[in-house]
Amino acid sequence: PIACSAFSSCRMKSSIFTRAGVGLGLLLSVGVRATGAQDTGAPLFEDGRMLRPLVQDVLESSALVERCEPDPSDSLRMFCLFDETGQTVDVRMNGLLARLQGLQVDPRAEILTFANDVLIQGDPDRVFPERARLRPIVRARSDVERASDEERLPADALFSVPGFPEAVAFAVRDDANTVHLIRSADDPSLGYADFSQIITRALSNAPWIRQGLVGLACGSSSEPQYCRVTVDQFYESSLVLDAQFTSWLASQVREPCLIAIPARDEVLIAPLSNRQALVDLEARLKYERPFAITRKTAFWNGTASAPLEPVQKWSLRGGLLLPARAVVRKENGEVLSFDL
Repeated sequence: PIACSAFSSCRMKSSIFTRAGVGLGLLLSVGVRATGAQDTGAPLFEDGRMLRPLVQDVLESSALVERCEPDPSDSLRMFCLFDETGQTVDVRMNGLLARLQGLQVDPRAEILTFANDVLIQGDPDRVFPERARLRPIVRARSDVERASDEERLPADALFSVPGFPEAVAFAVRDDANTVHLIRSADDPSLGYADFSQIITRALSNAPWIRQGLVGLACGSSSEPQYCRVTVDQFYESSLVLDAQFTSWLASQVREPCLIAIPARDEVLIAPLSNRQALVDLEARLKYERPFAITRKTAFWNGTASAPLEPVQKWSLRGGLLLPARAVVRKENGEVLSFDL
């Protein structure tokens, strides 16, 4: 019951609190009504000598906290060690004490809310295990905008895709069998306050580059000559959201390229010095596969710090009598020419 008073969902109560906070109930029964707000007389908690042991008892009753050690020099401070993460959280109760000294406050609710905030800080994935399943996903902006009412996402749930204005990204919850849309920022299974926190966590849950899970395969004589990025045959297009993408790309391909994300499982790279790779990329972008995203491309200048820039159009020119070249017009109006 303790966890339920601060969480909108009670599903985690058995794994968070193991002893139901016996000390909390006994202490709050002295000088305070069983239910309701604090009396208007002298404050129940004048300093940390009564408050700190109470909060410590609640936290140590959790299945997450191994132990809490009071700070001998500060009665409103202690250090709590979380058993699985090994993290030590510096718990300061000054703000809690100030709230408890106000009129018309519910000490039980305030203390439990404070304790739950400490638990989330120390081991968020065990309190909200659904967070670990968040992933970023890329889709065609037009498809997202014309979604049905049952699948429509709020504007705050969407974020841009570098280099691809016709695409949009959002976070989903992936349970290995399917992905689920997150239509509310205060989804109780996640415990976040807004979509920016959800998006940040989803991006941090996509460490393919950091973990060395990204491959690059360039075509042989019997295959298209552009290069394909490989991740897991589902989240390839999401790789362009990674802040380290161009740094990784610079370690693999050290020249200006066109980048394409025509479908959810494709990131295609065509060096602007390779005519056949550009011809093959142009042919690929003429047809749409299932889960199509965009036929547009982005330009990358070949350096680690360079962003992906939207391309308005590009073409191959020259041939028999004139020098062959690729011409790229960026969305900002700049025109670039590359000899082939």
